[in-house]
Amino acid sequence: MFETSTPWPFTPLCENPHIVPLLRCGRPPSPLEYRKLQSLISQLDSCIDHDQDHIWELESQVSFLLERVAILKKNKHILRYLSAPIRKPPPEIMQQIFEFAVDINEFKDDKSISSATRISSVCAQWRSIAQATPRIWSNFLVEVVASDDDQPSNKSTVPFNSNGLIKSLERHLQFSRDADIYLDIRAAYSGPESSLLSSRILDLFAAHALRWRSAKIKAALRETPRLKSLHIHPAPVNSGIPIEIFESCPALTELSLIHYEPKARMPWSQLTSLHFDVSHMTEINTVLDLCPKLLSLSLVVPTSDALDDSVSLVVPETVSIRALTITSRSVFGYKAHSGVQQLCNGLTLPLLHSLTFASPICREYCTPYELRHEIGYWPQSAVENMIVRSACEIQTLCIEGIPLDTDEALRLLRLNPHVVKLSLHECATMHPYELTERRYDKVFKDVHANHFITDDLIKALCVPSSDDADVTLLLPRLRHLEFEVNESFPLVEYVRMIRSRRSDPSAARVPETGVDRLDAVSLTYRTHDSFDCHWSENPESLLKLKQEGLLVRYDDGYEELYEYTDKYPREDSWLRSRFH
Repeated sequence: MFETSTPWPFTPLCENPHIVPLLRCGRPPSPLEYRKLQSLISQLDSCIDHDQDHIWELESQVSFLLERVAILKKNKHILRYLSAPIRKPPPEIMQQIFEFAVDINEFKDDKSISSATRISSVCAQWRSIAQATPRIWSNFLVEVVASDDDQPSNKSTVPFNSNGLIKSLERHLQFSRDADIYLDIRAAYSGPESSLLSSRILDLFAAHALRWRSAKIKAALRETPRLKSLHIHPAPVNSGIPIEIFESCPALTELSLIHYEPKARMPWSQLTSLHFDVSHMTEINTVLDLCPKLLSLSLVVPTSDALDDSVSLVVPETVSIRALTITSRSVFGYKAHSGVQQLCNGLTLPLLHSLTFASPICREYCTPYELRHEIGYWPQSAVENMIVRSACEIQTLCIEGIPLDTDEALRLLRLNPHVVKLSLHECATMHPYELTERRYDKVFKDVHANHFITDDLIKALCVPSSDDADVTLLLPRLRHLEFEVNESFPLVEYVRMIRSRRSDPSAARVPETGVDRLDAVSLTYRTHDSFDCHWSENPESLLKLKQEGLLVRYDDGYEELYEYTDKYPREDSWLRSRFH
């Protein structure tokens, strides 16, 4: 009755012809049948255990295969990513791109959207990356403009919700975390609204003064241990922002004062760089005494035609300044003195290695009688005496906008044989469109009068040949040369001079004479469209020098500009089309 075939455990018993009658009869099994049934049940248990173990083994293999397939898919994705011409940059690269893209965050009202906010609004991924980049949130330019109706203004000043501006600043400060803060606060016009808002903004940034790195503000606070560079521009009267004192700035080394008295309590003794707009020449000695560690000094000095050597406003002093910049500021009046002359007569600078003289437009036309007025005077002898007295090795010499002649320029160059970088800018003149038709010719003549970068100067810079044994070599260490001219320029002599200093572009020095190789040149031609002044030669030869490895910057005013980093001119440049 219980006989079964060999694969019986794997076939349904409800279909077995020996089992079906027993199920239908409903009687209990006999002792013999019971023992037979127990034996079959034992066989089924062993089969179940065997198959269950097999299932576990198969599940383990499936899990292993699934993990291997996942790894293979990731490897395939990486290989496709590497083979793609355009790929998705990692977050670290995106953070660096954001830092380069965000220069400063401007806040003018509650509707202002900063650069960092615009970047973080592109997508969710950019938002998370931007919020994880503190430095793009730490640059601030805040302009506080009054909205009072009684204040005259050319700007459209509409009342706005100051709380929105404050909340936006708070959010930026929160995302900036511990990054150094670069701050520029500007206030304009008076009134209770601007005063209250200015105070709230100052209080907000004062809480983060420990992180100040650079501040250009119209108010000052006390605790700024990270501040290294400070530009102070005085607030106008009744601007609503009180000027306080910087008393604790242990890291401050660079200071710029514009129309500000040097009597302010500052950490003068630790300054190494100072820019100072001088209102009276006697202030120079005061500042030099306050700053014994000063290495770089930039002065804006008053100057005029009135010269009086009998009056010495600058006490003679020897200082360890290494970089000096003197900018002339025009002052009219018979009692005004030449600030450049007073300064050069008083200072002795034995460690000076960088010297810059700069001047604004030196020729103006005024009064109905078309009188020409010289703004300032160039004290050539005082400058030469200072250089000789200092016995310094000047490596960088810049003459910008000074009314020199060629002989005066050559004398200055001969006094500085160690110059490595030379920058000569001829004086500028007013645009003829700003003048009457009768005064046009007079301006054109002044362009010629301001022209000192001539054939003689360029020939003097040429390396003499072996046949010219009597010719003294000028500036043997020159490596960087910059010209800015007003008049037609001897380009052929200019290129010949460059080649004389680059006979072997691969060598650090010219083999025949030992002169340092000229590495970079800059040539700017400043002209007015109506002037009939053009180059005597097309500047294609400069492009050839550029292809030989010389760093070239050229600008003739007709959008023919290519920078040091460009290998060739722009594609739309006629110079490129002519050369190719």
